[in-house]
Amino acid sequence: MQPKALVTGASGFIGSHLVEALVAQEWEITCLVRPTSRTGFLQKRKVKLAVHDPSDPASLEKAVKDQDYIFHLAGRIRSASRRAYDVANYQLTKDLVQACLQKNPNLKRFVHVSSIAAAGPSLPGQYSEESLPPSPVSEYGRTKLKGEQAVRESWDIIPSTIIRPPNVYGPRQQETELLVKLIGKRIVPILKERGETTSLIYVKDLAEGILQAAFSPKTQSQVYYLTDGKGYSWRKLILTMKRHTLGSSLFLPVPEDLISAAAWLADIIKSTGIVRLFFGRKIWSAMTQTLWLFSTAKAEKDFGFRARYKLEEGIKETVQYYRN
Repeated sequence: MQPKALVTGASGFIGSHLVEALVAQEWEITCLVRPTSRTGFLQKRKVKLAVHDPSDPASLEKAVKDQDYIFHLAGRIRSASRRAYDVANYQLTKDLVQACLQKNPNLKRFVHVSSIAAAGPSLPGQYSEESLPPSPVSEYGRTKLKGEQAVRESWDIIPSTIIRPPNVYGPRQQETELLVKLIGKRIVPILKERGETTSLIYVKDLAEGILQAAFSPKTQSQVYYLTDGKGYSWRKLILTMKRHTLGSSLFLPVPEDLISAAAWLADIIKSTGIVRLFFGRKIWSAMTQTLWLFSTAKAEKDFGFRARYKLEEGIKETVQYYRN
């Protein structure tokens, strides 16, 4: 008998790839979605859809009942208010755990996919490890950490594992898609070389790592970073994408000073309330002035995690996806 799993956030970037991996292994999958979720991708797969109504706690209890595994990926990355972050990243996690306690105390594993934002930036000259105390610097990170705490409070009853992915790239990721399209128009942002500033992972490697962690007995009541084991500069990432998109063709380089000015302009536009933009000075600062480097040594030791995709391979496959 194939295992049964509930996946939250299944209509999102990482969630959709995890669903693909589960479908390939012929799991019995239920996807928890909002009434407003775009489910076209999921409706083409062999999955069940369960609509979560926040005003009806019974909808969560019904969804978690009889599941073997729960993969909780739902959350809010962008928001206009602190309350929206809190509801999506903390309250939903807390409610999901409570539903498991009430209706599925025999759950085999609750896997909570959090974020490096919950840990906060790394210190100069080192890759952060899971043992370091978290120090989030954004409302997103603070509410993701609160969600982690909701899981920790019951993980002596509900066997749970927390995964903190770094920056994730690959097909169906909004920022990756926008960058590929921009470069496809021969417009290439050229950032200054700052050395290693961020950890990365290709989305298929992340999905595989999440499943490995779910099955390992060593991962219960543990937190893990999953990366490809290396550090990168944003300049290297962009130029790798440019090489696989344009080859040696001519292009228009956009200097960093111009991008910085665009970040200021984006904040001014956002302040009017007319247009909601993701890019702005905070994002720009996080990319250019903050280190996000994390060690995957614990995951390698505990359950043998190894990323299969190198940056070149992941970018090549991503660009090919958008060409097709």
